[in-house]
This record gives sequence, structure tokens and C-alpha cells, in this order.
Amino acid sequence: MRSNAIDDARLVKVLKALADPTRFRMVQEIAGAGELSCSEVQARFDFSQPTISHHLKILVDAGVLRQRAEGKHHFTSVDRDLIDGVLGTIPARLAAVPKRRTKTA
Repeated sequence: MRSNAIDDARLVKVLKALADPTRFRMVQEIAGAGELSCSEVQARFDFSQPTISHHLKILVDAGVLRQRAEGKHHFTSVDRDLIDGVLGTIPARLAAVPKRRTKTA
């Protein structure tokens, strides 16, 4: 994914998903393993299955994680192209001069 393909709304969604310490750690664990099943993710954290699913859903919805189904199992991996795109676009976005909003009375 090219860094210029990430619009501001998508960038903010990804950064918000990664801002949560639990979700950030989940991404670290999954990235380190390459791919984990949902049960393998749950085994690495002291949270209930619904809590794990909630965090994974936010990360998948933001595009940070990809999931694939194989039979009854879902396997999760990090979308490294998206992460590389986000990392590549942040310096330019922070250097850009934002449009000023005018106050309305």
C-alpha cells in the first residue's frame, strides 16, 4: 500500500485502534508470531473471550489486522503494508499545514 493512499480518516482510525495498550500488545504478539488463531491470542492474555473478540474486531475494522478462516478456526495476522503506509505517511502529515477552521458565532 502506498502511503499517499491513506486518507486522514483512515489514519486516525488506525492510530486510535493502536492507542489502546492492550490492542497494541495484541498487535505485537501477533506480529511476533506471524499469525495466530483466536484461541492462541486468548491464551496469551488474561481476558475473557468476548473481551479478546472486542479488541480484535476493532483492530480488524481499522485494517491493522487481517483474518482468514480455515474450517472453524480464524487466523489473524498483521497487515504490514498498512502499518508501513501509516509509518510512511505520518511525517508528511505532521509537517503539512492544516487548514484553519473559522469560528462561527
